[in-house]
Amino acid sequence: MKIMIRKKAASKAAANAKEANGQAEQNAAMNVLGNRKLLLSLAVLVAIILVVTWPSRFGTEVIKKGIFDRSLEKLDTCKGETDQAAKNNCYRELAFSMNKTYFCGKVFNSSSISSSCYAKLAVEANSRKACEQIEEVKARSYCTALLAINKIELPLCGNVDDLGWRNYCYAQLALVSKKHEACTKIEGETGVADCYVALAKNISYGPTCAYILNQEKKDGCFLAVGAANADPLLCAEIGEPATRWTCYHRVAKKTGNAALCDRIPVVFRQSCVDAVKEAKEASGTA
Repeated sequence: MKIMIRKKAASKAAANAKEANGQAEQNAAMNVLGNRKLLLSLAVLVAIILVVTWPSRFGTEVIKKGIFDRSLEKLDTCKGETDQAAKNNCYRELAFSMNKTYFCGKVFNSSSISSSCYAKLAVEANSRKACEQIEEVKARSYCTALLAINKIELPLCGNVDDLGWRNYCYAQLALVSKKHEACTKIEGETGVADCYVALAKNISYGPTCAYILNQEKKDGCFLAVGAANADPLLCAEIGEPATRWTCYHRVAKKTGNAALCDRIPVVFRQSCVDAVKEAKEASGTA
């Protein structure tokens, strides 16, 4: 009898446990289903918000970036052009005349025109940030180089990506600052020499020629500056004889000092003396 009671109790406990497990599984399933419904509701809500706010959120951003501007569209005098090349040039000139990069962006299928358009306006605005935002390398380099020159800011030349424009930047800064240090930053012996020659001529200072390593260019530098300044001492620095004699000839003619002709070999000396005489007669000082 006791055994039967225990078996019934055990069976009832098992049934209760099974029922509890079933209820738990049902509750879990309902929770999952509820979560899915919640997620679906949130997704629908987000979609509605995006649709409702699209014009205000994204439309404003488009206008801010200058992709479309109703007020400037009214001033678009280029839209009537049928030839694309003519239309692109028209937009570039319109951008310059109105100082509006908006019209640079209307140039179609010509990155060189649009990039140069943005570059020129960036330089006029004296905006380094605007230069850096130009994608085309040469246009960005041109823009940065001109800013560096205008600002007389030597380190800024180092930010110029294109080698040609970077060398140009340093060469022009040497002339603007009247200091030879910028020439040393140029890549290539010829470029460095040309920089020194240009600087020596620009400031009429012969000793600058001494920095040039190439002897031929160094001689040419002393000749140009020596003749321009009528300085025979600079002629004496010239290594190549024929170039040195030419320098003395020019200085003698310019100063009227025939004694300088004595520094020229006899075979060429008379030509120098005659040139001095003719120069005096022409000036009425003979």
